[in-house]
Amino acid sequence: MDKKDSKDSTEYERSLTNTHIQLIALGGTIGTGLFLGVGNSIQKAGPSVILIYLIVGIFLFFLMRALGELIISDLSKHSYIEFIEKYLGKDTGFITGYLYWICLITLAMAEMTALGIYFQYWFPHLPTWVPGLVTIAVLLGINMLSARLFGNLEFSFAIIKIVTVVAFVILVAYLMITGKNTTYGAVSFSNLFNNGGFFAKGGIGFLSGFQMVIFSFVGIELLGFTASEAQNPKKTISKAINEVPTRIILFYVLAIVAILVVIPWNKVSTSSSPFVQTLAATGIHNAGSLINFVVISAAISSTNSVLYSAGRLLFSITFNGKGKWNQTFGHLHRQLPQNGLILSACLIELAPLLIIMIGNDAFTFISSTTTSMFLIIWCIMLLSHVAYRKTTPEDQLTSFKMPGFPYFDYATLVFFILMIILLLVLPENRVAMISALAIFIILYAIAKLWRKEKAE
Repeated sequence: MDKKDSKDSTEYERSLTNTHIQLIALGGTIGTGLFLGVGNSIQKAGPSVILIYLIVGIFLFFLMRALGELIISDLSKHSYIEFIEKYLGKDTGFITGYLYWICLITLAMAEMTALGIYFQYWFPHLPTWVPGLVTIAVLLGINMLSARLFGNLEFSFAIIKIVTVVAFVILVAYLMITGKNTTYGAVSFSNLFNNGGFFAKGGIGFLSGFQMVIFSFVGIELLGFTASEAQNPKKTISKAINEVPTRIILFYVLAIVAILVVIPWNKVSTSSSPFVQTLAATGIHNAGSLINFVVISAAISSTNSVLYSAGRLLFSITFNGKGKWNQTFGHLHRQLPQNGLILSACLIELAPLLIIMIGNDAFTFISSTTTSMFLIIWCIMLLSHVAYRKTTPEDQLTSFKMPGFPYFDYATLVFFILMIILLLVLPENRVAMISALAIFIILYAIAKLWRKEKAE
């Protein structure tokens, strides 16, 4: 193998600029969980969903600070899985790696399912699986060319989403200040307390809202996959993570408040985007179509990020491994994990089968399963950070430290465990959570058998 081939098989090209990373981080905060899933959360929790977003956002900021410290501590590693292998053992890394990869596949399936729902706003008779099928094929072609092309595409999508959400909040504020009415009446903060009060659905409703809110944030940690291809990873990654609270307040809390001051919570739709519903209520000509275009771009953007990450994760899991499977996917072609991208895209394309089998509830089921698996993965990621801090001398730690270690690590870990228990208790999420735990146990058994055969 010559020098060029060696480089192509082990190293990514650092082609993502600071602007790419910052916009990917901003745009990655806004996805289907916000544009479509928020309707489900509002119906379950009422106006108190605002408080849920703040609670979940705080703990995910601590998660990101912990992961950011891990990433910056060793930029030669390709993904979080290599840190898990180092600090929690190869078996745990194997299990988490494949569970994480499955998570990303199901996350992209959820995005593709939502995409079909969005297109029905314009084409009511279009089969919901068609838009996703075409989108994945196009995104695969883009990701096979270069990471920079991916970054440019995400940059464009991020600009669209950010400008739209900011303009949406400003428009609603203007309607409130000027006393304009919509088809639902006056735009007013009183909508947050009418129809049963802020906790209109009670304690059970408040707890039921957590699943979809957590799903809204799923993928927030994908920013870490860009570190291997960033031109100045220490600066860009730390800056992007520190801006997480600002993004949560602006893009989630203010956006949801804007929806609820226009539409009474009990009239928010769960079958279409509440953003489309809100703008349609203002009477602005073609406003609904405009925002529908934006939510479609958001779903495509999220899928693009997930496909990018899934291909790199599969490469990381199989890198330096033996056997035909590992040699096939643990190798880069033109400094890109092309085989991992192709396999991931093919599996995501199976989403139409779930849509056909489950029907209109496909998005809810897939999002619930994805949330369940991510909660397990986030727990393992936090444990790997705790192990890193306990085994690394103080003078070898990075300057980007997790604040309040180990207290905030353990507090966040307890929160995730409580969410796992909650999903097991709630009937509508129980099957999905049990499925996630079953997949984890199966992967654990496979890891043990594989290790035993290798030893023999």
